[in-house]
Amino acid sequence: MRISTTTLESFRLFMDPEHDWFQEQELLDTIAGRFTGNHKVWLGQAFGAVLETPDLYRVPNGYRVSGLRGCPETFNFADDVMGPALALIDRPHAVFEAKAVGQFCGHDVVAKADQMVGADIIETKTTLSTFDFDKYATGYQWRFMADIFQSARITYHVFCLFESESDGGVIELRSVESFNLYPYAALRQDCEALVRQFVDYVTVKGLVLLLDARQQAAA
Repeated sequence: MRISTTTLESFRLFMDPEHDWFQEQELLDTIAGRFTGNHKVWLGQAFGAVLETPDLYRVPNGYRVSGLRGCPETFNFADDVMGPALALIDRPHAVFEAKAVGQFCGHDVVAKADQMVGADIIETKTTLSTFDFDKYATGYQWRFMADIFQSARITYHVFCLFESESDGGVIELRSVESFNLYPYAALRQDCEALVRQFVDYVTVKGLVLLLDARQQAAA
């Protein structure tokens, strides 16, 4: 099988009893590649697009992203919002959207890093909620990336945003939370265990052909 780390993370959330808000239908939609988008995801994509190619979205006093990947919304980011984020990027050396494939239990796992600088992985996230360190640290995407890219350090920059509904959707930057995550001795075994559980799940549920069709379409 060929499995993305996004799909594996969705499976992990579904299997975790503490995340009972994550319903099986959401996992099935992820496996099938069905996603219609939502405001929070589009906001994060727009923010990331500016980080990657700021000149493309530059307007007076800020940045504007419209129609990105079929998104029906337009996002405006002022200089005081994007400035601290852009200052964290090692522009001459950063490689954006770095992609690699690793083998786990005989299956291909596809990982994509937001940025790589040398051997270091840098992930940039946005949130409209209160910063929650465990939300990122307990995830498995960074673990697969650490193994596949053989990275000794994964740095997260989480941009905590506030969006005023009463003021025309003005976006403000509340804080930037940065932290590092590191590989550990049992990381490979933990990743393999999750892959085995996922393979068992799609096999029992009869979803192998659905997964294969999604991966062929993505390719």
